[in-house]
Amino acid sequence: MSGTEQRASVRIPARFKVDYSHEDNYLISYSKNISAEGMFICTHSLVPVGTHVKLVFSINELYEIEVNAGVAWVNSQGKKEDIGLGLRFFNPPTPLKEAILRIVNRIAVVDPPNQ
Repeated sequence: MSGTEQRASVRIPARFKVDYSHEDNYLISYSKNISAEGMFICTHSLVPVGTHVKLVFSINELYEIEVNAGVAWVNSQGKKEDIGLGLRFFNPPTPLKEAILRIVNRIAVVDPPNQ
């Protein structure tokens, strides 16, 4: 991301398998981080900003949840784990948002900010 931070939600490191598809392409990747608004997935199969993708992943008690997302930004440089797609969820289901917020809150309690 360039310039000032544009995220409204706290993002947390989270690595899990993510299946994603767009047009006739089906790919398997993994996440780097997640927030209630979206996630970053590591992939070398980059697609342009604005591309719509369908994601399928499991998080906590939710198995194979499907959510539509759009590519908000693309990172094509850096270390292998930094190359990928920043995705913004379109109308994520309430159970998904609640599960992510539970994870965020649990991590925030375990890892308080430096004072």
